[in-house]
Amino acid sequence: MVRSNLKVFSFFIAGCVSALCPASLSYCADERQPQEMFERYEIRVIRPKYFTKTGRMETGAQLSIVMNQSFIYTYLATGLLDYHFSETLALEGALAYGFSIDKEDKRVLDSNFKIKTQILRTQYFMEGGLLYTPIYGKYQLSSGRLIYVDMFLSAGGGMTGVNYLYDQCPSPNEVPEGTEVSPPPSPSVKTYPTFFFGAGQRIFMDKKLSLRWDVRGHVFSYNKADGACDPGTAEAASGVQTNITMQLGAGYFL
Repeated sequence: MVRSNLKVFSFFIAGCVSALCPASLSYCADERQPQEMFERYEIRVIRPKYFTKTGRMETGAQLSIVMNQSFIYTYLATGLLDYHFSETLALEGALAYGFSIDKEDKRVLDSNFKIKTQILRTQYFMEGGLLYTPIYGKYQLSSGRLIYVDMFLSAGGGMTGVNYLYDQCPSPNEVPEGTEVSPPPSPSVKTYPTFFFGAGQRIFMDKKLSLRWDVRGHVFSYNKADGACDPGTAEAASGVQTNITMQLGAGYFL
């Protein structure tokens, strides 16, 4: 009889514990135990997505450097304006204008070997296209701070302006006496349709400011006669040029 009463009492105690401690909880004890058990541990909660872009405008400024030119350095100040339709898709417009500086290789070829180089100097580009952002993530520094990033792909079209200096053309006073040569044309800028593609990354500093880098390929077809020393008599022939740019800067979300 005593054993039966003990069994009933144990079931009663178990029922009370179950009522006080829901099944979803993995631990139920007095208030002192959790503090004592976990006082040496730091517990972090995984945060939801920190930054949203949907329906927001983004303005940006970058320095663009053409990286695949043999005889010149080209630098362009670049402005960006984006509208984000969603977290993954955005429309972007870009305008860049800059200048070129001759490398030492070009000077040596000219002064030591009398070799003239014909160069396509990019002066500006105007482009518009789409950004697709398939990757969003974060990583933690040793200090404990979380850094949020996203990575995107870009593609679109526009126009590239090429500045022809005609400095490869001999002037009349540089040729042997008795040789007739037309004076070189005046410097001019020609514009060509362009297709671009690329990839990049944003590193968010806060909910409005981000650091941003892009690598892009700008492909355009040009008329070789435009750079000839005598464009009027040169045969029309097309060429294809690809400018690879590294673009470094920042973006600001409105």
